[in-house]
Amino acid sequence: MERNEYVALANAFEHAYDKLIEKANAMSTEELRFVPDLKDAWSSNDHLVHLLDADCNLVMRLRGAVAEPGKPIPAWDPEAWRLKNNYALTDGLFCLDLAVALRKFIAESLKSLDDETRQKAWILHPERGELSLEAVLKIYADHPDFHVKYLERNSLAFAQFKAKAKGSQG
Repeated sequence: MERNEYVALANAFEHAYDKLIEKANAMSTEELRFVPDLKDAWSSNDHLVHLLDADCNLVMRLRGAVAEPGKPIPAWDPEAWRLKNNYALTDGLFCLDLAVALRKFIAESLKSLDDETRQKAWILHPERGELSLEAVLKIYADHPDFHVKYLERNSLAFAQFKAKAKGSQG
């Protein structure tokens, strides 16, 4: 990947939360905590906490790829993390702020790499195999958009729930 493409990817990664931030900040606390009546559904708050955990794991993956190219990384189970780490009791908006700060730190760190170091950086993922620094960056640049869809779904379900509750009172 050419340097200018790499910097553009790092910038996209850094700003990947922009749409999600707008959506999350427009939600009330009640809406953030609402869990749709769907199998395996998470609240929007849970999704926000998950994003911080994912980005904390990512710090080790990306910076590890640079410091120790080819080092195997562990897989992690997001559902176990959600259940055992009390996501429901955690402030998702605060977690989102921390994730944004982590992304800025990661992006600045990665953009400062010389081309030789960047091109030699890679990790060994237990399920995906060898991943270049750019491949990992691309996966995580798209990660917030995946979760925006869940926030939108939850927001719609919450509005329907509130309308139904209001209709049953009338």
